[in-house]
Amino acid sequence: MSQVEDIISQYHHNQELYGHMVDDIEDIIGRILSSNQIKVSNFAIRIKSEETLRKKIMYKHKYHRIEDITDVVACRLITLFESDLDLIVKLLFENFDVVEFLDKRQKQQDDYVGFGYNSIHMIVRFTKERCALVEYAPYRDICFEIQLRTALQHAWAEVEHGLGYKNEYEIPSEIRRRLNRLSASLELLDEEFVRINEDIQVYNQSLEREEKVLKTDINRHSLETYALHCPNLKKLVNELADMHALTVYEDPQMISELRIVRRFHYLGYLYIHEVDELVQKHAQQLKMIGKEWIRLISNKEHQLNYFACLVWVSMMAMIENGKDDPDEILDQDARNKIANYALS
Repeated sequence: MSQVEDIISQYHHNQELYGHMVDDIEDIIGRILSSNQIKVSNFAIRIKSEETLRKKIMYKHKYHRIEDITDVVACRLITLFESDLDLIVKLLFENFDVVEFLDKRQKQQDDYVGFGYNSIHMIVRFTKERCALVEYAPYRDICFEIQLRTALQHAWAEVEHGLGYKNEYEIPSEIRRRLNRLSASLELLDEEFVRINEDIQVYNQSLEREEKVLKTDINRHSLETYALHCPNLKKLVNELADMHALTVYEDPQMISELRIVRRFHYLGYLYIHEVDELVQKHAQQLKMIGKEWIRLISNKEHQLNYFACLVWVSMMAMIENGKDDPDEILDQDARNKIANYALS
């Protein structure tokens, strides 16, 4: 049997092991990300196909056994922000035995003028401590690859791949200069996204003061903070929940799913203090709207999303302004009933 076929035979013999390994890598890295509250655009793991593996063995005459090939199993982590890359690298160093580390980002190489927007490559394996556990022992001699890049870096790489060039030296010089200019622009965009994310964190922290919230424009964060800290809305939700024996839970995703921010903008409400004035003015009507909402929806679920109170306020705003529901959250009959209750 040739060396190529011998390695391919080992590859097939390990198929079940690779499958278990993929599951364990996904579990470990997934827990690392969630416990550190790191959001990623994509996290994928693949096992190299036989065709690709065969070509690699044939073109590079340096492999003697399947364990010599370090990317049979490989995973790709695509982050939203460039600042998360260094944190993830630190966490991977803490949780795996790093065999090889290559940071190909241009900004790390001042004298480098290269093609495209590159990424971080790591070859790792399970630590000796982890392999001492029986469930991880079979992975003792298997390395795998981890590739890290941001969403913008990944987008560039996809376009780069589509152009059909393997490296910068294959490209005509004029086109290479144009690509390098674009690459620099993407780096600036990545840095600006990081700054925007940091500014959002600072903005959200500033909303902890009630007087600050009332002066803020209506956006998802300000509306969520206002609802959670408004005494009248808290009292209303708790009173109705007790009255109907409902469990209250908080899922702010409702604000986005029902486009509540857009609803207020459509009705001409631009600042939180305008919503607050509506809440103060129509406390009794909001209670009637809430009761009808519960009768139509929440009683069937035996629970009440706290942020439904914002839907009630938006419905009160529509009634007061004589406008139709732009999103038709409820059917026309239900909307008419709610309007009749609020106006009675």
